Amino acid sequence: MTENFAVQYSRMLKRATQVFGSREAAERWMVAPALGLERRRPIDMLANEEDLEVLETFLGRIEYGVYH
Repeated sequence: MTENFAVQYSRMLKRATQVFGSREAAERWMVAPALGLERRRPIDMLANEEDLEVLETFLGRIEYGVYH
């Protein structure tokens, strides 16, 4: 079982802020459908460990310029 939604959201928002350079950009990313996530919204992927790993990997790829 994953941690509660607020904790996961906070953790992922912090990581996204590092990648995108601002909290505002990270917040926009969290609620927008992402092509690299099969048009899913990151905020909808905070419920289970498997999706959290996908988000972490995706952010890492964005950070290093690898989108595919």
